Amino acid sequence: MAISMTNVAPIQDEMVRVDPQTLSDLWIFRSAARLGSITAAAKRLGVTQGAVSQRVQRLEGRLGTPLFRRQYGGVALTMAGESLLEAMNSIAVTMIDALSRFDRAQRRTLVVSCLPSLATEWLMPHLDAFYEEYPDIELSVRAELVPTSLERMEDEEIDIIIDYQQEPIKGLSELGKVQEMIMPVCSPAYREDILESGPRAVITRLHDDVPWVGGPRDFEWDAWTSVNPDWNGRATSNRHFNLAVLAYHAAMSGHGIAIGRAVLVNRMLERGELIAATDFAPITGASYRILANRPGNACSPARRFAAWLTTEMTLSQQRALEIIRPTSFGHSVRAAMSVR
Repeated sequence: MAISMTNVAPIQDEMVRVDPQTLSDLWIFRSAARLGSITAAAKRLGVTQGAVSQRVQRLEGRLGTPLFRRQYGGVALTMAGESLLEAMNSIAVTMIDALSRFDRAQRRTLVVSCLPSLATEWLMPHLDAFYEEYPDIELSVRAELVPTSLERMEDEEIDIIIDYQQEPIKGLSELGKVQEMIMPVCSPAYREDILESGPRAVITRLHDDVPWVGGPRDFEWDAWTSVNPDWNGRATSNRHFNLAVLAYHAAMSGHGIAIGRAVLVNRMLERGELIAATDFAPITGASYRILANRPGNACSPARRFAAWLTTEMTLSQQRALEIIRPTSFGHSVRAAMSVR
């Protein structure tokens, strides 16, 4: 049966018309879709669960197609829902970018989120150098140990996240990356104690249990011992921390050996508070990734800050690696740990 286009056109016009009510329903749908839960969306929006369900049902009725499949513990998107969410995410990015231009044109402030250890041991000591080079850009720094995601950046209006990860983060622009080098570090006194104790020495390993949110607990020690299996000896005790900086300060206090990230421990090496605990060569760790969801053009504050970060972090790493010199400690530790 032939269908007259004159009869279809008015229906199509009605379907694509976005009135204020439909626009509101679309944003509520996006919140539920991103969180995978009507209940979570209601909590985020500060309304009742019934209100969110009603608005989603109204939108489904308006579009004439289901957007969710209800399932235990939440909701899953249908194909139509996935398509609509993709469109709404694109709209959200465009709107946020447009609105941010008005504010950023006045403030030129970047909201920067990074891991607490990096903020404390590297970023804070280098801020003056950044401001001298870029006096027109203000930074609002947040030290946080929380997951990195596009949704979090949008919801919390974060411009830059500096993360420590093995793999890129989907949905975000990576403006810079620094491959970290890692190696065991300890205090000079601790090294001397181990050398004096000889084969009876007990090596205490200091662990950063959260190298990144969701990362493997013993990633760095496992990486080190996989390359240097002599460090798998049994003459070992362990202490655990949730921040790298805590493990480093424990090492400086003579409590054991931590896995140092070259960028982070550079200043501690320069001051002689930490030294290399072995003559074995450093190995690759994860990477510092400078992430944005609205990177802007080549001259944007985000890209200028990312370029500065990449350059300065690389220089810090190079200085740290230059300080490290071969010692006899690595061989002594190997001998101590190989005794049965």
